[in-house]
Amino acid sequence: MQTYTGKYYNGQTDAAVDADITLTAKQITITIRNAADAARQVHWFWEQVRQVKGEAGTVLEYPGYPLQRITVHALTFADAAAFYLERKKKPGFFANKGKLLVVSIFLFLVTVLLLAYLWFIPFLAVRIANNVPVSYEEKLGQSSYDALIKEYRIKPEATKLVNEFFGQMKVQTPYSVEITVVEDKQSNAFALPGGHIIVYDHLLQNMQHYEELAALLSHEYAHIEKKHTTKTIFRSMGTYMLISLLFGDLGGAGAVVVENANSLKSLQYSRRLEKEADLYGLQLLQERHIDPRGFEWLFNTLKQGNSLQPSEWLSSHPDLNNRIRYINREMQPGPAITDSTLLRIFISLKQ
Repeated sequence: MQTYTGKYYNGQTDAAVDADITLTAKQITITIRNAADAARQVHWFWEQVRQVKGEAGTVLEYPGYPLQRITVHALTFADAAAFYLERKKKPGFFANKGKLLVVSIFLFLVTVLLLAYLWFIPFLAVRIANNVPVSYEEKLGQSSYDALIKEYRIKPEATKLVNEFFGQMKVQTPYSVEITVVEDKQSNAFALPGGHIIVYDHLLQNMQHYEELAALLSHEYAHIEKKHTTKTIFRSMGTYMLISLLFGDLGGAGAVVVENANSLKSLQYSRRLEKEADLYGLQLLQERHIDPRGFEWLFNTLKQGNSLQPSEWLSSHPDLNNRIRYINREMQPGPAITDSTLLRIFISLKQ
């Protein structure tokens, strides 16, 4: 704190009066005395103080109505005033802190929204999918099937035989499983929510063992039984699907799936879900004493039909060699009995 002697002009009288002028970091305090020697103080805050040219000494003004002015002749006053005036041009600590707080709050909100979009909404969508009733899944799957099947040519006789084959496997299920064989030059099969399975005939033509077909159907059925298809759809269509379900708009949620039905044939499951489907399918085969090597034979058939199979690092699915390895690790020792009925149906299918 520094105090100087100078002149103060209040803008209301014709003459300036003597004053003691004290400088602090926050303000200028001007002390003046009247004829009875009673002191009165005037406070100027640096944010509004400005320096003007004067004939002698340092002149500072305080804008307003009326305009006020002080003049100080001390040489050190000029330096002190210049220091405080320069400081006011730079944001103070609290100003910077305030801006930092605003930016921090903004970044926090963006992070929360991003996490909600990338993690919480998909997480909640999957939890909701776990509790969707079978009847709703079947309606969803049927609507998707009706929208999707139009682009294929169905093979009625092969469809009948494959459904007979699955029926003979006697899988206990709450779903009405319905398999459709269609013409296509790719080796592929996929499941829809609620029980529909679509199999490409090219894949069937390349199979050499009925156990391969049993493995394929067990795997695709596992996606249905474990609600993998429903979970993956809900997760991938997260935000809109979640809002529709939270407000009870099941029809709206279903419409979203139907509009994107074409993407279901290339739906990508996580590696965990794909492996779970393989191992559950393996369990179904072993419970029926069907040779579990059907999975290995099936994967080798798929490798022949998909020579450009991507590596595990580039695919959301385990690669076929990896799948063969963990299937072989999980096989339980026990006799594999040839099922003459399944074999007969498979031979008829191949013919």
